[in-house]
Amino acid sequence: MVILTSKVRKTMDIATRLIIAALALTYIFYRIYTLPAGQVNTFIDSVLHHKHVNYLVTALVLLMMINWATESLKWKLLIAQSEKVTFLNAYQAILGGLAVSIFTPNRVGEFLGRVFILKKTEPVKAILLTVVGSFSQLLVTIVAGTAAYLVFAPKYFPGALPESFWLVNGFSVTLVIISIVMLFAFFNIRVLHFISILVPLKYSERIRNSIDAIAGCPKQLLLKTVLLSAFRYLVFSIQFFLSIRLMEHNFTITECLLVIPVMYLVLAAIPTAALTELGVRGSVAVFLFGLVGGGQVQDAGTALAVVSATTLIWILNIALPSLAGVLVVSKLKFFGR
Repeated sequence: MVILTSKVRKTMDIATRLIIAALALTYIFYRIYTLPAGQVNTFIDSVLHHKHVNYLVTALVLLMMINWATESLKWKLLIAQSEKVTFLNAYQAILGGLAVSIFTPNRVGEFLGRVFILKKTEPVKAILLTVVGSFSQLLVTIVAGTAAYLVFAPKYFPGALPESFWLVNGFSVTLVIISIVMLFAFFNIRVLHFISILVPLKYSERIRNSIDAIAGCPKQLLLKTVLLSAFRYLVFSIQFFLSIRLMEHNFTITECLLVIPVMYLVLAAIPTAALTELGVRGSVAVFLFGLVGGGQVQDAGTALAVVSATTLIWILNIALPSLAGVLVVSKLKFFGR
């Protein structure tokens, strides 16, 4: 086993912070710099001419803060199974996780980015507790998306996809089954005790202990986690609706209630690399809003408004908090735990 001196650990910490900051900042500014001129013009026109721009922008920023505050509270409750942290520390962990994850595929680096704010918890246990929170968010996304899909697909897919009866109904049945299985698995997390038995002791007793700790999460805690995930889902869904309105496109509330959950459902199922994430988000949004609009998103201006709204949400919910997260990362110790 290699023992690192304090000087080497300090040097490695500084190097890691610089690498993470450089990658995060480069990615954010690259994505913003490469925004199409049309999207930039749409932003400018909306800010200059929308009569309710002050109220909408204020609401979007407040919802962004509530979004990540809710996630922080959820993570704080989960991590309390192993270590007590303050709400402020939890918020810092969330922002640090965003900075680490923004340039990784499907933002998987988020799990690693959060654990370094902790003092006592084993990284494996912290990551597994974070996975529980992420699974609860995915569960809400799947269940809400399935409910919306059951209404959306029969109404809009037949016109766009002739002879789609079996396809639409096949997906409906599949999604309902997946939702039921996920609900059962989440609220019966104690079955992980049996999985931990399969981990050989010679590899690591810590892994077994960590899995057992996760399996011991009380159902009351799991219910609170799901409710917070549902509230957070509502928050960023409202954000998307307001961003559509800011771009001066008048899709109705009913239409948005159908499209937004289905959009998040599709995005949850598509693996994305960091550099393609914005493009995938925009394409899915344009396609689904196009179905609801009876093909009107074929109009370049309308399509641009939808893509711009999607980009605005990414800037508010991911890019700006990640910039704050870079400041958090600059204070973390990666090798001095």
